Amino acid sequence: MPRSQAHTSTVRTSRGLRRRTVRIAAAGLTAVAALTLTACGGQDNPLRTSAAKPYHPAPRPAEEPAAEPAAEPADGAPARGGAAGLGGPRPDGGSAERTSATDGGSGARAGAGSGTQRAGQSDSVRHRACDAARIRIVAQPLKEPVNHLLLVATNTSGATCDLYDAPNLRFDAAQSPLAVLPDSRPQAVVTLAPGESGYAGVLTSSADGSGRHGHRATSLSVSLPGRDGKGSIGGSARVPLPGGSVYLDDSAWVTYWQSDVRDATTW
Repeated sequence: MPRSQAHTSTVRTSRGLRRRTVRIAAAGLTAVAALTLTACGGQDNPLRTSAAKPYHPAPRPAEEPAAEPAAEPADGAPARGGAAGLGGPRPDGGSAERTSATDGGSGARAGAGSGTQRAGQSDSVRHRACDAARIRIVAQPLKEPVNHLLLVATNTSGATCDLYDAPNLRFDAAQSPLAVLPDSRPQAVVTLAPGESGYAGVLTSSADGSGRHGHRATSLSVSLPGRDGKGSIGGSARVPLPGGSVYLDDSAWVTYWQSDVRDATTW
C-alpha cells in the first residue's frame, strides 16, 4: 500500500475510535444522571429510604387485647357511659345517676285543715288508724241540706293517721251503729296529717216525714274502726249534740269519711 493511502486509513480509524469513545462516554453520563435523579427522588420520603430514619412499622404486642365495641342493653337502648355522674355503674355497685337536690318528693300535701285521699295506697305507705282518743270530733248543724249534721274529725296528735271506712255512731243507748250510706264510699282512704280534718255527713231524719219511729235523741257516741273496717280504735268518744238533742228516725244514715266537706254534704 502506498504511504499516502496508509496515512489516510490511519486518520479515519482514529476518528472512528474518537466518535465511539464519545458515544460511550455520553451513554455513561446519561446512566449516571439517571441514577442520580432516582436517588434524589427516593430521598423525598426519608422514612422510606433514609438510613437515619428507616421505615419499620412497630408490631402490635401479642398480649394487648383488641378493643371491643360497647355492648348494648337487651332492649336495644344504647349503652350509657360508665363515668361517675353520667349514669354508669359506680365501683360500689350502685347507680351514678344524679337526682335533683330540690326534688319536692312524691307530691304536694293537701292544704292545712283538710284530709288527703291517697288512691291505690299500698301497705308500705299506710299509716296507723286514727285513734278516737287522739282525734277531736265535733257535730255541727247544717242549714242545707235540712235535717243534717256534719261530723268534723281533727287530728290532734303529732303523727299522721288514716281514717278508715265510716264512723260508728250510736245515739242514746242504741245496740247497733247507724247505717252507712253505701254510695258515699270514697276512692281512697282519708289520711290526716297533724291538724288536718276529715268529714262525714249525717242524715238524722227524712225531710218529707216518711221515716218511722221518730224520737228525740240526747246523746251521741262515736268510735273509729280499724283498717279492716271493724273494731273500735281508742274506744268511743262522747260528742255533744247541737242544742243538746236531735230528732232521729229510722231513715237516718252516715256517710263514709271524706277529705272534702262538700263530699260529705251533697247526699
